[in-house]
Amino acid sequence: MKITNKTGYIKAGIILSFVLCICAGCSNRQDEKYTVEDLGGLAEIRIFSAEDNELIKTISDEEQLYQYNQHLNFDTSDIEERQNELKKDLNGANEQYRFVAYKRPVARFGDDEPEENFTITLYEDTDIAKMTVSDESIKAFSVPEELLAFYFEISDEEIKFLTSLAE
Repeated sequence: MKITNKTGYIKAGIILSFVLCICAGCSNRQDEKYTVEDLGGLAEIRIFSAEDNELIKTISDEEQLYQYNQHLNFDTSDIEERQNELKKDLNGANEQYRFVAYKRPVARFGDDEPEENFTITLYEDTDIAKMTVSDESIKAFSVPEELLAFYFEISDEEIKFLTSLAE
């Protein structure tokens, strides 16, 4: 393609600049180890002491977020049938830690402040955890608060991993 006038050079320069900007934007994320999908959309986790609601730690390291996401494989096969039983088993149990998970916003542009997604509550001396879905994460319609809480049994390995994050 032969460019013969000044306007042609300007147009070619604009197109070349645009292509370079696109390529730079695409290659900008290639140094990241995990994709948004690998992280389950997690942007950060804030860990609170349940005793005094004090922030213990904020985790935004991708490796730790990935590990967190991998360890949370709750058995949901009988989740509906066992909710009342698990909730009853927690009566009198003391909360130990709250892990508040924040996700990246869905919108590509605009506010990139993480949004609260869910909270995992660990209890002392039990293998039952409570997951509370944030009402902020359900934007289409209003859901009663009691329908946003789920109870799960978690393994000793999962408990050790979660408590290690808090320490």
